[in-house]
Amino acid sequence: MKAVFCAYDGKDIINGINTWLIRLLPALVKRDIEVSVIFIAWAAEKDCTTIPQLRAQGIKCTIIPTAHYTEKQVNWILKYLQAENADLFIPGNMVPALHAAKWVNDAGISTVAVLHNDDAEYAAIIDQFVTEANDTNLSAVVAVSEALYKKVQERNKKIKLYKIPCGAPVPKQKAVLKPDTTFKVVYVGRIVKEQKRIDEIATCFCDCAQHLPDVVFYIYGSGPDAALVNNIIKAHNNPENVFFVGSILPEDVQQVLLSSHVFVLMSDYEGIPVALMEAMGCGVVPVCKLINSGIPELVHDGFTGLFTKGPEGLLSKIEYLKHNADKWEELSLNSQKLITDQFSSDKNLASWLELFNDLAGWQKKTIAIPSRLNLPPAHPYFAGLDRREPPLLVKAYKKLKRILHN
Repeated sequence: MKAVFCAYDGKDIINGINTWLIRLLPALVKRDIEVSVIFIAWAAEKDCTTIPQLRAQGIKCTIIPTAHYTEKQVNWILKYLQAENADLFIPGNMVPALHAAKWVNDAGISTVAVLHNDDAEYAAIIDQFVTEANDTNLSAVVAVSEALYKKVQERNKKIKLYKIPCGAPVPKQKAVLKPDTTFKVVYVGRIVKEQKRIDEIATCFCDCAQHLPDVVFYIYGSGPDAALVNNIIKAHNNPENVFFVGSILPEDVQQVLLSSHVFVLMSDYEGIPVALMEAMGCGVVPVCKLINSGIPELVHDGFTGLFTKGPEGLLSKIEYLKHNADKWEELSLNSQKLITDQFSSDKNLASWLELFNDLAGWQKKTIAIPSRLNLPPAHPYFAGLDRREPPLLVKAYKKLKRILHN
């Protein structure tokens, strides 16, 4: 069986989706599933984050020419899938791949959309490709959280639907809190204000550091708002117990977490956060803002972690856990057990293998690649990701305009 996935990559692109692929794809290969990945890359290949890691594990990675309009990208994808003789196609959140899925599905090749987040991007994907009126591109949909699963059910009661969280590895050991151990609070993830509220986390860490000089606060990750974090720390006179470490490789995350005690997440929305599952899998106690999607499946207040209504409540939660080692240990054990039982990488692999078996055995035929693609109108949200080829007269006019201006 041969499966083709799609993803984005670039410099310092460390996110839940790509971390999941780095773990899942080699595991599929060990189970005799041939896999390859189509990438749209936002950096030179040598500067990308995920592609080199997958190639080092023997995974075939191919980059689409990004200068092409959507129509040419769709055509390129169809030709690639035909040459690969694919059995399964997982377009991810790549818009040209989701458009291509129509002709792939018509050829008897199973196509599976994966909904990773509860945000405007995935709401647009549901609108354009998943609703009952627009689901001809797909054989099935995977939702990573219960909230996303219910959203799809509300929009399409006929589609084949699975709930498969991304999962996280669970080490044999666990974080420990000893009387002589420095209490460590961490954030690990993308350094962005939008969604992750990294400005609130950085500010809160600095404020808490003033009240808790014997607690250390670490921020790990990369993203466009790194300068904002540095500025916030500088504005708080560079507290000696607050550290912005920056980018961290996926293989180093577990060791960092095993030396930590509290994991903080203040996101406005999530699918089901991989970094949070990783932390809980290591026995790090989560303190999170309560949101609708993902978080309630992982954090059960007072049992696997604690909820805070926002940054203003974080200090009291950290103080409580620091001074109540027995309660911290209880939450730590419960967190790791929940991930082991329901959200581990092994569970994720088993669920995907089951899905592949469910969709196997379709009668394949040659993909009918049209000479002229008739795509539905671009969704307004995808203005920058779904660039349509203008008519010949429009292109000629633009070319003439450029010549005259030069």
